[in-house]
Amino acid sequence: MSTRALMGRGPVPLVVLAMVGLCGAAAVGQGTRGGGVPALQPLGTSKGQQYSRLVVRNGMVVNGRGTPAEGPMDIVVERDRIVDMIPVDPVSLRGYGPAFTRPDGDRVIDATGMYVLPGLIDMHGHVPGDHEERVGAQGMAYAFRLWLGQGVTTLRDPGTGAGLKLMVEQRRLSEANEIVAPRLRLYMRWPGTSRRGAAGHTPEEARALVRQFREQGADGIKVSKGPGHFPDVIAAICDEAKKLGMGVAVDLKVSETDAVIASNAGVTSIEHWYGVPDAAIPGSQSFPSSYNYWDELDRFRYAGKLWAEADRDPAKILEVLDLMIRNGTAWDPTMVVYEANRDLTRVLNLPWREGYALPSLIEHWAPNPAHHASFHSEWTTTDETWWKENYHIWMKYIREFFNRGGRLTVGSDAGTQQALWGFSSIRELELLQEAGIHPIDIIKIATTDSAEVLGLKDQSGLRIGNIADIIVVDGNPLENFKVLYGMGYDRYLPDGRQERRGGVHWTIKAGVVFDARALLREVEWYVRQAKSPSATSQPRQ
Repeated sequence: MSTRALMGRGPVPLVVLAMVGLCGAAAVGQGTRGGGVPALQPLGTSKGQQYSRLVVRNGMVVNGRGTPAEGPMDIVVERDRIVDMIPVDPVSLRGYGPAFTRPDGDRVIDATGMYVLPGLIDMHGHVPGDHEERVGAQGMAYAFRLWLGQGVTTLRDPGTGAGLKLMVEQRRLSEANEIVAPRLRLYMRWPGTSRRGAAGHTPEEARALVRQFREQGADGIKVSKGPGHFPDVIAAICDEAKKLGMGVAVDLKVSETDAVIASNAGVTSIEHWYGVPDAAIPGSQSFPSSYNYWDELDRFRYAGKLWAEADRDPAKILEVLDLMIRNGTAWDPTMVVYEANRDLTRVLNLPWREGYALPSLIEHWAPNPAHHASFHSEWTTTDETWWKENYHIWMKYIREFFNRGGRLTVGSDAGTQQALWGFSSIRELELLQEAGIHPIDIIKIATTDSAEVLGLKDQSGLRIGNIADIIVVDGNPLENFKVLYGMGYDRYLPDGRQERRGGVHWTIKAGVVFDARALLREVEWYVRQAKSPSATSQPRQ
């Protein structure tokens, strides 16, 4: 149904109007490429380029350090570092005197009327391996372009399906600018429920395995269910990881280890929300006798009741949060990945699915007990009602955690459920705002704070001397995070016409300039190829 027809049926919910434009280039532009819209281009066409001297001129700067926008300003980059940030507002220009000249460089990006931010950090995104059933021959390049196209310059992958050996090489290639990809931090997934010899089932085995993962190139450990959740094992993992300078992220599920045990053990971050409300409930959650954790419909249906049960004793939850804060445990909520649970129809009809999600991905998202997180085989009004309340309470405590001084980060869990790479990173920012956090603080959470959790000391926002991770955006994200969706969004004029607004124009990683819109045109091309089996042209390697 067209948006005009949709509007003819009466008032359209704001979420629909806002989201319609997310894939406007796919839904509209593909048919009008001759009308001034740049043509699609094969995957692998665009390259990033670094300059001896780069100037981002005349932009409004949100520095990611928790202060309001400033500008206009000229940012000067030499190779990979910011070397100057010059206010060029009328008062400043007058103070510089007549001899002052604006900086120049080998490349000048005119950011007039645009906002300039630090590169975003996604703290929880799964890189697909090439030739995976879901993503085709170039799934990795496809996902990398979706992230970079929406301003994500650093990614923490907590347990890639592509394999550590391959990802260590991808990390090297990314750092050397030999591939189009975000900066990568790799957390090796702890072995699950199957026993494969001496594979981390005891504290002694755990220490040896942490050392092995470090030798193989892992930056950290991701513990998700299984023997890593034995309290003595998680304590050994954290102790050994700390000695080796590695991080530990935990996805606590329903396990022996809750947030209190994990935080006291010294984990770097708690992913999602498992373990936080659990720690505030005396004994076990009120599961029915028929409950089966490995039946994902059971698992997520009753997870929707967990926060409400814990919220019967708010003081106990606050005790858990305060303990996490004292221990310096970060919280990476990844709200976006569960959003289908509170409104399945919305997620199944997101406009970006048309132009940017591969057909095989959409098929993978359909209910299938063999696919993790594809569990909505019978999702009822009652389930959604519980999950809406779940979000309401969850967001309340996310806000309380932040207000009390807790360290939040931004993660999307892209690669699972209906969370698409890049798009879900931006949606997580919107959900943090829904939770009641100020947009200025959200930008800081998504940049400076996340960098601090990763130990990236020279990525603490936009300041002289820092690594030049910069995004240039058409629009003000402090007013509307939708401007960060790669292809922008559409607004509706009084005469009913649509006007395209927003979008990331340039993504700069360590001084390497990427045309963000061109990267997404490559994604569109790759998706179109997948939809056209008869197409003779194949994606480039």
